[in-house]
Amino acid sequence: MTPEALVARVFGHDASEIDDATSPETLGEWDSLGHITLIIELESAFDVSFAPEEAMAMTSVGAIKSALRSRDARW
Repeated sequence: MTPEALVARVFGHDASEIDDATSPETLGEWDSLGHITLIIELESAFDVSFAPEEAMAMTSVGAIKSALRSRDARW
């Protein structure tokens, strides 16, 4: 599953609507509780873990992909 597809699933959107610029500012469903859910889903799907500070900084799909790449995650 791609990061875009996972974000789309968590927030109930079509993956075609999600790109690197997608963020809480562009996706109304991405609130604080949604962010926690997203981080948990990312950790599970990609078998990684994030420090709380890093998780809080992942505020766009582009930032998520960068964090996943830093852990050699593949999609």
